[in-house]
Amino acid sequence: MQAILYCCCGVDVHDKMIETCIVKGFEDEPEIIRKQFQTRPNDLKDFATHLMEHDCFNIGMESTGIYWRPIYEAIEDHCEYIEKIVVTNAAHMKNIPGRKDDASDAEWIATLLQYGLLKSSFVPERIFRDLREVSRLYKKFVGEKSRYTNRIMKLLQAHGFKLSNVLRDILGASGRNILNILADRGSLSASDVASCLRGHTKHSASEIHSAISGSLNLDEQQMLSILLRRIETTEHDLDNTFSLMLKMMEPYRRAVDIVDSVPGFDILAALLLLAEISATPHFYFDSSNKLCAWAGLSPRNDESAGKVKSRKILPSGPYVKSILCQAAWAAVKSRNNPFRDWYWSHVRKMGEKKAIIAVSRKLLVTIFTLLKNDSLYSPEIAAANRK
Repeated sequence: MQAILYCCCGVDVHDKMIETCIVKGFEDEPEIIRKQFQTRPNDLKDFATHLMEHDCFNIGMESTGIYWRPIYEAIEDHCEYIEKIVVTNAAHMKNIPGRKDDASDAEWIATLLQYGLLKSSFVPERIFRDLREVSRLYKKFVGEKSRYTNRIMKLLQAHGFKLSNVLRDILGASGRNILNILADRGSLSASDVASCLRGHTKHSASEIHSAISGSLNLDEQQMLSILLRRIETTEHDLDNTFSLMLKMMEPYRRAVDIVDSVPGFDILAALLLLAEISATPHFYFDSSNKLCAWAGLSPRNDESAGKVKSRKILPSGPYVKSILCQAAWAAVKSRNNPFRDWYWSHVRKMGEKKAIIAVSRKLLVTIFTLLKNDSLYSPEIAAANRK
């Protein structure tokens, strides 16, 4: 086997230090230069200088948690010229068992890179790496709000309040008014309930009062007040995080509008998806099939002796997969779009879960095509991607 790169650097990434190994030369015994660096900013700058001193423009490293990011960005910021930075899955370059240490790992990574045997992971531009952090923080805040809401429902149910049975959303305008009075007084009269209701409710004021006619003591009122304050704080954080995402994506407003035009998507879902796949996925993936495989929406290839062992999808891409599945459910419940027609014509044969995964893949293929062609959604494009 012939080496294809003259000089490569392998980086074994850890929390507090990195082990580096530069391999130079095409001969059987190339020059080996090993050096260890700390992961402090100044030390990473010294590492970038070390690369430039040895004219090493090809770097490979493991995608170890989040520890690879400061190293990757230090190379971007402080190296004048770089041909290739390969961040690869650690499972793709396992070393020989029993012959493993940090120095040999770094040399093994450099050797694999020199022979072109490393497969690069998807690393988008820095703005999308930063947006990805904000979008995942947004999802954490959504989860926190749900947990606090469930805790309020548990508190009410434990003390005989059946508010969730008579109101669809206990955090709507009517529900909040009722909860605020409960936290303040511990009980409500029939006139209090009537004054709290806003808009149309399925149940009458007397029925709602009958469902929440109990009382809370002072300790329980204080607990309810704490939970309501936590929800208000989380909602404020959600609004600020959403505004930050909009601000960060202002240069890519066209891409947001393109994704927003697809059935099942709104501005928020578009921002969350673009944070994962970037506004130019066609720059990183040769085809929509490869993007779907990266997102975990392709069937597993597991066959032996002519027998198919499994065709289940892989667990990769949990963030992008969850966004697409939510959008798919919204798309199949709306009217006059080909995704809905396809879903309802196949759901009996495939089952709900398989059918919604298939719709998610169709949405991702459509979005890939739209971003590549810089065009808004139309039913004709969706029909063309139906296969």
